[in-house]
Amino acid sequence: MNLLVIDWDFFFPTPTAGAPLGEHPELYAWPVAEDAVHVEAIWLRRVRAFIKAAVPLPQCHGFSGFWNRFNIAPQATLFYAESNAWASQIFPSNLGGSGPWRSVHLYDAHHDCGYKLNDRSFEDWRGGVLSGRKKIGAENWMLAHYWNGSQVFVHFPSWRESMARPSEQPLIPVSMTIDNGQAPDVVFTSVFLCRSGAWVPPWCDAQFGDFLAACPVARRVEMPQNQWTQPRPDVLRMVELADRMKMSPGLTSTDGTSERRERGALHGDRSYTDEHGPQFPPDSRTGGHRRCEPA
Repeated sequence: MNLLVIDWDFFFPTPTAGAPLGEHPELYAWPVAEDAVHVEAIWLRRVRAFIKAAVPLPQCHGFSGFWNRFNIAPQATLFYAESNAWASQIFPSNLGGSGPWRSVHLYDAHHDCGYKLNDRSFEDWRGGVLSGRKKIGAENWMLAHYWNGSQVFVHFPSWRESMARPSEQPLIPVSMTIDNGQAPDVVFTSVFLCRSGAWVPPWCDAQFGDFLAACPVARRVEMPQNQWTQPRPDVLRMVELADRMKMSPGLTSTDGTSERRERGALHGDRSYTDEHGPQFPPDSRTGGHRRCEPA
């Protein structure tokens, strides 16, 4: 039995993950964490940055027809969620099988095989998990399948210029290649898809919905503890409405309350600000914040 895992950020080119730098790499210098701030609220600030720089909003590319390359079993199950961390909980036993996956193939802008900034080695990480000091999360979930005896493979996006940038130092021996358009010569009995809303903006959510719908798998399961809004609020529309309000007499705010209300509207909370969001240790992949583990 083989598991196919696809992270939606595989289709969203960013300079920090190896795409060409372009003229405005600073627009992608994002702190990242899988919390309400970085999945939803902060995109209001980011969309304003693109508008101010007169840069067209980046979109996802290369997902049309992507599913066609794979040999997916007729009885396969598609699991989906916001975070790739949930892939750590999918095993053959979920489908009536036993033992490890024969192979796990990950299509992702990041390898999710643990980072030496956080752990000295796989053994160090495993010891931490066994003692309860560490958790299996989205930046290291592949270690769970390696630990269980699976062969693991990472396929980086074709938009990545080379394996030299960024430098990769996973905690385990893992095959890492840049996608050449050819599928692994295996039959996949399960598929997992995550949206990664902290990495991919809400204006790409309609594309994600199309990609999810196009998956040629009849049996679909949203991970039971998954929490998300799909699609997320339209931040571009919110900016347009806010700008109209500023042009209307009596509605202009000079104390910043207008932007705070926009952010609060994302969560139905008038007092909500992204400064009030939870903070996490640095994410070794991005220089920002790490992903959250599933509860």
